[in-house]
Amino acid sequence: METKESQEGLTAYQTRESLLLRLKDGEDGAAWSEFHELYGRLIFGYSLHYAISYAEAEDIVQEVCVKVFRQIIRFDYSPEKGRFRGWLKTITRNAVIDHLRRTRSRQKVSTEYRLQLESELEEESSKDEAVWRLEWEKAIYETALERVKERIGPETFLIFKKYVLDDQSAADVADETTLDANAIYAVKHRVLRYIRQEVAKILDEE
Repeated sequence: METKESQEGLTAYQTRESLLLRLKDGEDGAAWSEFHELYGRLIFGYSLHYAISYAEAEDIVQEVCVKVFRQIIRFDYSPEKGRFRGWLKTITRNAVIDHLRRTRSRQKVSTEYRLQLESELEEESSKDEAVWRLEWEKAIYETALERVKERIGPETFLIFKKYVLDDQSAADVADETTLDANAIYAVKHRVLRYIRQEVAKILDEE
């Protein structure tokens, strides 16, 4: 049986305007903050797979965000023409390759080495797609978790973290809090439900 809480969550899910539509309105600052919250994680994680430092990966995130801002108005995200995520991957991959080329040029490595690097990147396209998919799934989960943390507050989230993420027993968590085991089980199921809602919302926004 649906509760009032679940009904309200469903209504918000059904009526929320697509993030992509909001991004096309260049003046929607909240939409761009949401974009950076989710896709910034994806771009950052993907970049690290190419032996790029944290600072360099942050630079790539900013570079990609600028390119998306400039080009989003021309992006046609109709399903038959491909997903936004594929378009974003192309921009991100090109930014990573350009960064590696610039780095190799500054190091004055041979032209032969640079061509070899580019060839290796092309040959690893199937692996590259798996990396992108992995980082996308991680970005969804981490973003959903952060949103739920804000929604439930730090104390409830700490209970969930101890019991679910840190794999402590319900008895041990009960000893550290004022809740009994049944209340801890309830927190787990409620937070997991919220996470599923946020994941669904993220996918709907995309």
